[in-house]
Amino acid sequence: MRAGSFIQTVSGRRVDPFDPEPEAIDITDIAYALSNQCRFGGHCRVFYSVAQHASLVSDVVLEQTESPADALWALLHDATEAYLVDLPHPLKHRSELGRLYRDAEEPLHRCILERFRLPETPPAALKAVDRSFLATERRLFSSEAWHWPELDGVEPLALEIRAWRPERARREFLDRYRRLDRRRPST
Repeated sequence: MRAGSFIQTVSGRRVDPFDPEPEAIDITDIAYALSNQCRFGGHCRVFYSVAQHASLVSDVVLEQTESPADALWALLHDATEAYLVDLPHPLKHRSELGRLYRDAEEPLHRCILERFRLPETPPAALKAVDRSFLATERRLFSSEAWHWPELDGVEPLALEIRAWRPERARREFLDRYRRLDRRRPST
């Protein structure tokens, strides 16, 4: 077995995030990893997982579009973080490190889309829903200590979110995946 930039997933798979293969990408690995990763780079008052965020974003996209395929895309919109983790938004979008990260993330993102038979273009509703969740999560779990330009014109959602433990986040994420995958049209 050759050495390289492989990571071992919870299922024992070898995944090279820089040269990914669709058959190595597994939904259970994604659910485990995202349920164990905290939003905001861990800078939250409580543990609030990426898996819960993705699940809730998916629910709202489904409610708005009534499209299981759109909701599945939304559920997996942060799936690269299962293999590369994430950078806080200002680092990811306003630094040289972020540029390098995005260059590494792009082939992995395309591989995940291929693996789950999703179109390259995200649903039209996703960006606005994701931004609204960012504003909501910031209010509930972090701090509104200063202006964030990425939230200009974005209103938090009128909802309360109770953080799930990782086990529940993993279960909810996988339940949504299975339900949405069954409901989308076959290709």
